[in-house]
Amino acid sequence: MSHDNVKIVRRFLVDDFDEALTHVDPGVVWNPVEESAAQGHDAVRASTARWKSEWDDDELIPEEFADGGDRVVATVRFRARGRGSGIEVDARLYDVFTLRDGKIVRMDQFTEQSEALAAVALGE
Repeated sequence: MSHDNVKIVRRFLVDDFDEALTHVDPGVVWNPVEESAAQGHDAVRASTARWKSEWDDDELIPEEFADGGDRVVATVRFRARGRGSGIEVDARLYDVFTLRDGKIVRMDQFTEQSEALAAVALGE
């Protein structure tokens, strides 16, 4: 099943937003690095809308996936230009997705790979 979990996370990251939500449990816990944790599809929508409102020409590029069974660590490259500042950003984020029964039930985001990998190890 864990290989399937990597496929689910990959689809989530590359599908258009509404299609991506089909891979997410309705009660998902969403914990982006710059916001407080929230729960549910509406929280994911609101978080994504706030995030997108701050950037122009934003692009998320999935680069690597570490299979941790019911957890998947996705390395995602984020490139964008600040909407107000015009400052260009090129950074990596590390998302830990927890899956159950083929659905994403939790996402925790980190700015350091070591923190994401530690979160997976602690969850075992």
